[in-house]
Amino acid sequence: MRLNEFPYEVLSQILEEAAKANIHNGPTYTFGLSQVQLPLQKPTTQRYVRGFVPPEMLKWDATSAIRLVCWKWHEWALEYALRDVYVRKWKGGERWAELSTRRENYQLYELIDKPTGTAVYRDPFASLKETAWTFNKYPTVASKIRRMWFHGFYTAETDRLVFESLKNCTNLVSLSVPWTTIRHMDARAWRALLLGNNKPLESLELQQVDPTAQQASDSDNQVDLQPLQSVNFGQLKRLKIFGDTTFMPITDRDLYAIARTATQLEEFHLTCISTITIDGVVAIVKAARSTLRVLEHSPRSQDGFWHPDPGSPSDSEHLCELLRSCPKLETLSISLPSMCSALFANEDVKWAGDLQVRALHLCRHEDGRSTMEATDNLQKLLDQARRLIRRRAESVIPRELYIELFFADCIFEPSFKSVHGDFALAQAVSEGALSEALSSSGKGPYGSSGLYEKEEEGPFQRMDENVFLAGVRRKILSIST
Repeated sequence: MRLNEFPYEVLSQILEEAAKANIHNGPTYTFGLSQVQLPLQKPTTQRYVRGFVPPEMLKWDATSAIRLVCWKWHEWALEYALRDVYVRKWKGGERWAELSTRRENYQLYELIDKPTGTAVYRDPFASLKETAWTFNKYPTVASKIRRMWFHGFYTAETDRLVFESLKNCTNLVSLSVPWTTIRHMDARAWRALLLGNNKPLESLELQQVDPTAQQASDSDNQVDLQPLQSVNFGQLKRLKIFGDTTFMPITDRDLYAIARTATQLEEFHLTCISTITIDGVVAIVKAARSTLRVLEHSPRSQDGFWHPDPGSPSDSEHLCELLRSCPKLETLSISLPSMCSALFANEDVKWAGDLQVRALHLCRHEDGRSTMEATDNLQKLLDQARRLIRRRAESVIPRELYIELFFADCIFEPSFKSVHGDFALAQAVSEGALSEALSSSGKGPYGSSGLYEKEEEGPFQRMDENVFLAGVRRKILSIST
């Protein structure tokens, strides 16, 4: 029986194992030279390993021989190697002319006793231009791509090249692009991207970074075509926005425009961004309330890592009730203006896994004072969280739920009745009375990651929840915010 007569699934598995073997046996690194031979100088030139070859390039190298066997193998190799494509900006201004771009020749390069090199200029946008040219000339190659990432391109010119590259990616389902594309590309281009292909786009990521001063000052890059007002996001399943910038950033207005049609979102991620408030998040949650499964709102940035201010809701809606009413929500990590026991009052929710809530205040105690009533409400919140944890563990299909609450510069673990924080001041006030109640903590100001190499920060300590609440009532500890 000939190999091509096997069922396609079996043949695909055989070819995949061959490709993995080729990756293992082939070069997985790139070379460089320590210095350049400049005129009238004789510096010592040393060879070194620059870094690992990216996974998508390894796949392409591993299937180079397979593509030459026959048309059937060629099509399989294209689908295998081009399923995920990364296009990055060239970070350096030079390359070594002596080193072949064909990595299979690296073993010959290793035999050179005294390597030499010449610094030559390389266009930082060469990879993007080459991608656009290749996909336009060979549209069937572009049709094999399922996921694409573009990184390092933040100008109007490169944004047009990005969309030129995507024009023939008819089977694309996941895309990560710079946020400037929602400023520099018009509604027609976005409609063609989201809905005009054979398959509608399901996942969209928008990356924000601060561009260079030259890019920000260029008048060509300061154009905002406002395409989101006329684009339908009804087929989008996942939306992620991450990174912080001051150059034409994504704001609540953009999320309001997306929320008009984003009624089928299943995942919404918002990370490390300070230009979007809780109003923009609420707009998305309301639009996709019936389908949302994952909600991550972690606006950690230079504006505050502890409990970054998510802003105050423009209306009087109780956000705790809104979140608990999402019927399909499973994963939650959110920063709220305030929280209370109502957040965990619906014991029929589907929440599971790790759940984090960061809040500035307690509901109905936005003045931030450490009163007896506020302390009682905090205890009700922790007790209700424990009841929900037990309910999820004892349900027909048991699910583990681990809750962390970040409030008043402390981390609360209701399931363990533990409170983590810096209690050095409380120890001094109590004249050492709290020392026996304290133990070491593995957490720190940056959550479970500890101290994050901040030497000026002291280590966190742990105490029982009952001791903490008693200390607050005795004015030894405080929950003022």
